[in-house]
Amino acid sequence: MERQTMYMLAVLVLLSVQQSYSVETYSLSYNYFDEMAQSYCASKGSGWVFAIRRDCEKAPRCKEMCNNAKHEILQSIGNQRNSVSCFDAFHIVKRHPVLKANPSKQPDSGKLNLSTHGYGSNGCTWRPNHCGPNYCCCKAY
Repeated sequence: MERQTMYMLAVLVLLSVQQSYSVETYSLSYNYFDEMAQSYCASKGSGWVFAIRRDCEKAPRCKEMCNNAKHEILQSIGNQRNSVSCFDAFHIVKRHPVLKANPSKQPDSGKLNLSTHGYGSNGCTWRPNHCGPNYCCCKAY
């Protein structure tokens, strides 16, 4: 009986570690840049708006990226529109200071954290394969 209890305990610990590891791995690598991008694009546009990731060193212009995603974009809204275009682009600086958690008070108040750079419509034609915008704002119309 003691051996079976130890085995069950070991399995529970292993499952707990595996679950904890996958959650921590996800939370450490996921930092809400996509949500920030969608919020930025939504604040600049109207109607159906989409933020698309752009690898600034290996990507085409945002104009082409929006056109390349046309089928997926239109399908995601049940083909309620016919066309897609880029209307803005911006860069989220991903290396930034990490502030303390703020569950009830505001620790690190007044300290710099995130920064972004908006390109406006000029970002839609930013040179391909060249850093600049790392998100494209597309709209369906």
